[in-house]
Order: sequence, then structure tokens, then C-alpha cells
Amino acid sequence: MKSRARLSEVKAGLRRAAFWLLGMGWLGLVFAGMAIAFTPSPHSPAVGWLLLAAAAIILIATMDKWVGVFSALLACSILGGILTITEGHAVNHPEVKVSHLEGVVITAVLAASAVVSFTFTKRRLRLLDRVALFVFVFCFFWQAADSRVTLLALGAAFCSLLVAWGYDRTQRRRDPDHQSGAPLESFGGNTAK
Repeated sequence: MKSRARLSEVKAGLRRAAFWLLGMGWLGLVFAGMAIAFTPSPHSPAVGWLLLAAAAIILIATMDKWVGVFSALLACSILGGILTITEGHAVNHPEVKVSHLEGVVITAVLAASAVVSFTFTKRRLRLLDRVALFVFVFCFFWQAADSRVTLLALGAAFCSLLVAWGYDRTQRRRDPDHQSGAPLESFGGNTAK
């Protein structure tokens, strides 16, 4: 009996590790696509755009799996915001100066986004939720690529989450018996279909 339980734990651990490794691979695909598409490279920018298109397809296809850790990742980004406030520059780019007020606003938007995105883990994702999450990820990488649009991009990203959250709240108030979905499994994604 103990060996079955142990085997089950090992399988769950391997699944989690595979999930994180695939996530890192996806992130590498995004970074490679951005580097090739937006900076001088020996490759054609079209190759970068193809990599970004592949990353977008993967993002959409696996959304039910990663939405469970999305709010946790956003919560971790609050630490980056705090470092930005105290240091006065972007976390990995000391050449990009950030005012104290801008750092506070960025951190507040990330914190609010983390809170709102947590509600996505409690329900079945609708089309509007999927669009909002895609817009958020797009805007997040947009502001990472071009620091001039940080506040605009993060504001648009937060607004997309807020609209999806508001729509879900409205739907639930109209129909009190409405069940928007089952909760997520731990690191396993949204199991509601």
C-alpha cells in the first residue's frame, strides 16, 4: 500500500517538474522570438514572429493548465515592484530609471492584477477570460520589450482582467444558481470543462 502511495507521489512530482520545464521552454520561445523579431539578428524578423505565433498558440492551448499558477507568478512580481521602488530603476535594467511614483503605481497594478486573477482559478474559463489572460500576457511582454509603454501596457493588462472579472460577477448575480466551474487542481490546471 505504501509503495502505491509513494509511486503516486513520484508521478505527481514528475508531472509538476515537467510542467515547470515546459513553462521555461515556452518562456525561452517567447524571449527568442522577441529577440529575433525586435533586435538586430542574423535571422529574419519573420522567424521571430513565427516563434511568437507558436508561443501564442501554446499559451492559448494550455491556458487551463497554467491559469492556476498565474496569480502566484503575479504575486511574485510584486517583489520586483518593491525592488524597483527602492532601487529607482527596472529590476534587470539599471539603465532604465523609474520614478518612485511610477514604481508605486506599477506595484499597485501588479498587486491588483494578482488579486483579480486569483478569481480565475475558482471558475471555468470563458472566452472573455481567455481573451483577458492573452491580452494580459501580451501587454506584459510588450512593456518588457519597450519600457516607454510600461504604465500604459500594465494598465491595459489590468483592465482586461477587470473586465473579465466584472462580466463573471454580473453573470453570477443574474443567475444565483449559476456555477462558473470547478476549482483548479493544485498545479494541474482548470479541470472544469
